[in-house]
Amino acid sequence: MADEGKSLKTIDPNEEPIFSWEAQEFAVYDKGNTWSLYIVIGAVVLIGIFVWQKNWTGVALAVAAAAAMISQGHSKPKPVKCAIFQGGVVLNDKPYNFADLKAFWLVDGDHPMVRLEKASRFTMPVNLPIGKTNPEQIRLYLAKRLPEHEDRGEDAADRISRWLKF
Repeated sequence: MADEGKSLKTIDPNEEPIFSWEAQEFAVYDKGNTWSLYIVIGAVVLIGIFVWQKNWTGVALAVAAAAAMISQGHSKPKPVKCAIFQGGVVLNDKPYNFADLKAFWLVDGDHPMVRLEKASRFTMPVNLPIGKTNPEQIRLYLAKRLPEHEDRGEDAADRISRWLKF
């Protein structure tokens, strides 16, 4: 029976999921008004430097970056529907077959998630936020179908995002 799960290439739409849950797409941090003020102060400093250097493209980029950071920083997470089937994983109705995935690993922290590495090159990993689901059960099930990268975890972008409270 264990080999049967590995031989499945696609997700059967009539199949019941092994695991199914809903979680927030990203962690929410309390930013307060000072967070936005720090972004504005940083942008003003950068704009001053760029004006002094007569780098008008830099000025435009600093303004756009500050606006994007403030906008993204105050956005609310959307609920994400996750499910694991015999043949793969579904994230918000988008299927990812185990045959198309290379490996997985768990990311611990404020917002735990499972990262699924795609077999194709130059693609971003698929992030499954775990929410209140038991990560150990998910890990044990996925380990039967995909190799686990136990040495991987948060990457630099995760640490920067957490530091910036994104």
